[in-house]
Amino acid sequence: MQIMQNERWLDRLKSIECADATYPAREPALVFSKARGSLIYDIEGREYIDLCAGFGVAALGHNPPEILGVYHDRLGDCPAIVHGMGDVYPSRAKVELIETLVGVMPPWLATVSLSLTGGQAVETALKSAILATGQSGFIAFEGAYHGVDLGVLPVTSRPDFSRPFLGWQREDSVIRLPFGAPESLVTNAIRSLKQSNSGFAGIIVEPIQGRAGGRLPPSGWLKMLRTVCDSHQGLLIYDEVFTGLGRTGRMTFAFDNPCDLLCLGKALGGGLPLSACVGSTKAMAGWPQSTGEAMHTGTFFGHPMTCEVATLTLSAIVAQDLPGRSSRLGLAVRDRLCRSLGAQVVEVRGDGLMIAIELSRPGQGVKAMDRLRQLGVIALASGDQGRCLQITPALNIPEDLLELALSQVEQVIGEL
Repeated sequence: MQIMQNERWLDRLKSIECADATYPAREPALVFSKARGSLIYDIEGREYIDLCAGFGVAALGHNPPEILGVYHDRLGDCPAIVHGMGDVYPSRAKVELIETLVGVMPPWLATVSLSLTGGQAVETALKSAILATGQSGFIAFEGAYHGVDLGVLPVTSRPDFSRPFLGWQREDSVIRLPFGAPESLVTNAIRSLKQSNSGFAGIIVEPIQGRAGGRLPPSGWLKMLRTVCDSHQGLLIYDEVFTGLGRTGRMTFAFDNPCDLLCLGKALGGGLPLSACVGSTKAMAGWPQSTGEAMHTGTFFGHPMTCEVATLTLSAIVAQDLPGRSSRLGLAVRDRLCRSLGAQVVEVRGDGLMIAIELSRPGQGVKAMDRLRQLGVIALASGDQGRCLQITPALNIPEDLLELALSQVEQVIGEL
């Protein structure tokens, strides 16, 4: 049997890349070659409908016209500034992005720190809370995913990620509670932190847990966390790297339930690496005024071309009312799947175009993901033991493509 091109490319990668880095999917193997809108093409030219959008990164789809113009201009008569200069010289694009971002946030979230990854935005938020409160203890939640950098591993609820590095971490500074924990449990945990050397700096939470399988909080729970933080002089941190900027039908949960620090990423960069921690003036006040060398920076923080792309992305999300479309279309998709899948699944849940289908047995989400790949649909498994299939398409996915992909989802789950 002839080895296909995708398989050869995967073999080349396997021979040179860290073994932990890439999922070695086969049957069929898949190596991306190009993409446009909600369609992806592999090395061999096969077409796939994208229900993943790069973990939610491609909110406008792949290579949208709003962004392609930037690349074309910068390759022509307007040469790009391709450095970030970190904490030294800002670009016009950086200033315009931060102004645009603040303009779509609640008015009390008015101070911004840029970085590259969602995990870095979370680290900025944790550092900000420590500086603002003088304490270092946090409440986090089971099922949480906040990144895998050493600084954020203690608040990420994945022992398989953190166990090899326990010697570098202060596990005693984090108390992890069940997602949706009642007020009494949260209050008791805060009291325990206050009695320790860490003290209580804040609570970090995903308003909807994405990697854990689209888990939704109980009604009124975020409001309760806000009240508890106020009562105990701690800061409330929302990790909306996945849920923010229209994914769940809103720009941020902070409009309805205020937070002190908000972490954004994924969709923000329009396909390029960019994240942000957006905070209240008070929450960010612990950072000193830079006198020439910042204590928290990176060479590519505020990269000019990335900032320009991000500004256009935010403007398009607002101009096209993609949060509203996400809300309407997501409700229709969930209603359809609830009717068509019925007793075949444990639950169809989510908000906006962040949808999870929970299946009855471990690994069934992974099986569904692999089978869909064979049928030309890209979706991802999530949740405990890979029980869920997650649907997070571009916020502007054409409805005919979505219809075709959903038909395949229904077929695959019906065959499990």
